[in-house]
Order: sequence, then structure tokens, then C-alpha cells
Amino acid sequence: YIGRIDQQVKVRGYRIELSEIEVRLAQLADVHDAAVTAVEDKSGNTALCAYVAPQQDDIEALKAALKDTLPDYMVPAFWVEMDEL
Repeated sequence: YIGRIDQQVKVRGYRIELSEIEVRLAQLADVHDAAVTAVEDKSGNTALCAYVAPQQDDIEALKAALKDTLPDYMVPAFWVEMDEL
């Protein structure tokens, strides 16, 4: 058994396809590149983390735009701004 071959994760009881979030991020005009991963804290809780290479330095605007197209449980809790991916 080698595990899942897709990028589906379970966060707060919801099954989430990480590539779906990445596609939505890539569709935003201010995003050059993006990747989403699931991270686990010390207590075992899983959360989403978005790594984005934005064209402008406004992560809050990206969060708001993503909330317009995705349910709350699919919006990453953590955001890391990068120059490039």
C-alpha cells in the first residue's frame, strides 16, 4: 500500500482536492503561481496552507476573492507569500 495517488486531503471532516484550490488561485489576475498543501500542527489538526507568488502584495484581497468562489472550509488558513515557485 503506497497511499493516495491524488491530492485529496481531509480537513475538519471535509474531503478537499488541493488541485481545485490551486486552479482557483491561478485564475485570479493577481497570482503568478500557487500551490496548496495540508499541514498538521502538534495536536494533530490539519489545515490548508497556500504558497502564492502574487503580482501585488495584497494577500487579504486574494483571500477575499477566493472566499467568493469557494466554501469557507476550502480557503487556506495559512498563506505564504513567495517571489516565485
